[in-house]
Amino acid sequence: MHPRSRNILCTGLLGLLLLLSLGSCHDDNADAPLWPSGKTARRTVLIYMCAQNSLGAYKYHRSDSLEIMQGRQYIAPNDRLLLYVDDANYPRLMEISASSKAPVLLRQWNKEVNSADPQTLRDVATWVRQHCSAQEYGLVLWSHADGWLPATNKAYAPSSSTYAPFSFGIDVGQGGSMYGDRDYQGKPGPQMDITDMAQAIAESGMHLRYILFDACLMQNVESSYALRHVTDYVVASPIAISAYGGNYTSLVKSGLFSERVEDIVTTYYADIIDPEQRNTYDDYGIVISSVRTAGLDSLAHTIAELLPLSTLATSGEEMPAFDDVQHYHAYTSTYYYRPYQHDLRCTMQRILSAENMQRLDEVLAQVITCKRATNRFWVGPKNWNFLAVDTTNYCGVAAFLPQRVYTQNANACIFGDLNEQFRQTEWYHAAGWAGYDEHLLRLPMSRSGYDEP
Repeated sequence: MHPRSRNILCTGLLGLLLLLSLGSCHDDNADAPLWPSGKTARRTVLIYMCAQNSLGAYKYHRSDSLEIMQGRQYIAPNDRLLLYVDDANYPRLMEISASSKAPVLLRQWNKEVNSADPQTLRDVATWVRQHCSAQEYGLVLWSHADGWLPATNKAYAPSSSTYAPFSFGIDVGQGGSMYGDRDYQGKPGPQMDITDMAQAIAESGMHLRYILFDACLMQNVESSYALRHVTDYVVASPIAISAYGGNYTSLVKSGLFSERVEDIVTTYYADIIDPEQRNTYDDYGIVISSVRTAGLDSLAHTIAELLPLSTLATSGEEMPAFDDVQHYHAYTSTYYYRPYQHDLRCTMQRILSAENMQRLDEVLAQVITCKRATNRFWVGPKNWNFLAVDTTNYCGVAAFLPQRVYTQNANACIFGDLNEQFRQTEWYHAAGWAGYDEHLLRLPMSRSGYDEP
């Protein structure tokens, strides 16, 4: 999310505000009462707010929590809504229901916790599964995010000796600067690799109906592919969304507990274009979609078969620039040279024949179950910088496209050589990039052995 100044309205919900400002007052190992004893909910939704960062400093988590309270009347008796919050105070886990006037504190930690550590996510998810059993689970991940990009600072043990790709969340920790998103040493606050996130969720034993990323740049095929075994759907945006995020009153009413996951997409979009919410969302714009993860292996297999038939393979010329193809992010030093976030379908349409594109579209229709986009969205870094959306051809899911410029700017990019980082992803191998003759792209070969399947 992009933090922006925001006035927080006083709603009189003092119970929630008190819980949001709790310090250490309970044993974090205390058992919460079952709800009710032996009963299994239809769906338990966990909203995981990793807010010990600039979003928490500007109180966006508080305003979203108030929206949840305003929407609690729509929570059915057989559903459960849990809110985990980690901000300047110690983390706490609360339950919000239609029948309670204030949130119920289920668990209070009595020490500093890094919520960008996958072990914390695993701990919370495991606890929820054990104490708040349900037929199915939904997970909302709320924080900053960089999509598939490498974590620049991890306080937990890395999964490999090199940077692993994908990152979510920032937790500056004790002594850090929340406003600056820096830890006590002045480095970027630790983030969570998505591959480690997937492992943490799997180890918790909680299989998810959906993951909603209320965070920037998370609807990319690389991240969804890494999460395909732990969730049925991924709902997210490929753009850098506003710090206002979703309207949780609406999402509780018509999204988080809906039978159709696609309702999350349509509700999120409807709020952003709602004229009555213009003071909140202005003309920021949105692109958002839902991905059915069961179709991702078929998509990867299809792309692997089509890449050698693309113009990239048959032209014999240096790979052209694709900056005129639909993308969702400005490639600039202001944004640390994060990649363009090209739209998957628009990119493939540029390099495939009409016949092969028809074949790909048939597979995409089984993967992307819903998509919405405004005609344009704010991309920055200047206030007047907007990108148009090719609403005729877009699919709402980003994909990395190797480009020479990513290697040329590697020394200036805090994530390093993005072409090298892409070679570390599962998607790189599954979608056929590993077996593709990369000299045709005029890109340097890997120096770290990532070209081997």
